[in-house]
Amino acid sequence: MEYDRDSKRLFYHGWEIRSHLTSASFVGTVAAGAMVYFEDACQCHIISCRQFSTGGDAIHAIEIKASLWIDERENHPRTSTRISHVEPSLLS
Repeated sequence: MEYDRDSKRLFYHGWEIRSHLTSASFVGTVAAGAMVYFEDACQCHIISCRQFSTGGDAIHAIEIKASLWIDERENHPRTSTRISHVEPSLLS
């Protein structure tokens, strides 16, 4: 996988993870965020709380967090098959 761009799309188990860099500092650290979509509807918005030394590291970390969120969702489904709200999640 290549992590040189400011934004990226990853398809995982029928879900789409849209990750992007959210901030950069003067010391060269960056943060990332992701929106997790299922059937063209955003189900979760994830934001990193920590800074990374490269954009690639930030994107990779946010994609892992989003993948784990999807795995948890699939392993422990709610009683409703459709989610009516966007759930916030933080990567620390």
